[in-house]
Amino acid sequence: MKVKITAKEVLKPALSLFVFCLIMTLLLAGTNLLTKDMIKEQELKTEETARKVVFASADSFEAKDGYFLALKDGETVGYIFTTEADSYGGALKVMTGISEAGKVTGVSILSIDDTPGLGMNAKNESFRGQYLQDVPAAGFEVVTGGGAGEGEINALTGATITSKAVTTAVNEAVSQFNNLKAGD
Repeated sequence: MKVKITAKEVLKPALSLFVFCLIMTLLLAGTNLLTKDMIKEQELKTEETARKVVFASADSFEAKDGYFLALKDGETVGYIFTTEADSYGGALKVMTGISEAGKVTGVSILSIDDTPGLGMNAKNESFRGQYLQDVPAAGFEVVTGGGAGEGEINALTGATITSKAVTTAVNEAVSQFNNLKAGD
C-alpha cells in the first residue's frame, strides 16, 4: 500500500511553523530593542557601585583612556582598571583598584558565569580579600593547598580555573598600573 503525500499536507505545517518562528523572532527582537538601554544603564550603575567598593577612600572618579582615576579632594590617590579573562563558564569581568603607592585597594567581580557553589565563590570577600596587598612585581600567583604567602592567592577549592581567571584579570590590571607608573 502506497501512501501519497500531497503538497498541501507538507506546506501547511511548514508554513505554520515558519509564521510562528517569524512572530517569535520579531517579539524577541522587539523586547531586546525595548530593554537594551535599561540593561546598559544598569551595567553603568553596577560599575559605578563597584568603583566605590574597590576604592572606598576616593570621593570621585575621573574616566581616562581605558581606566579611571580615583580622586580624593581633587588629588589622584589611585587607579581603577576593568579587565577580563577566560574562566570556566566563559568571560569573567573584574574591576581592580590600585593605590598610588602600589597596593590593591579592592577587587570586584562584575560578571561571572561559573559553577554555582564553586566558581561563584570568587565573589566572596574571603577570596577577593586575598588581593588586598602590595602589587607584586611579577603579578599574583595562584597556589593550591593553602599557605599562600606574599603575592600568592589561595585557589578556591574545586575552582582552580576560576581562581586563575580572576588572578589573570587582576594581573592585567597590575600590568596596566605598572605601565602607567613607568610613563610618569
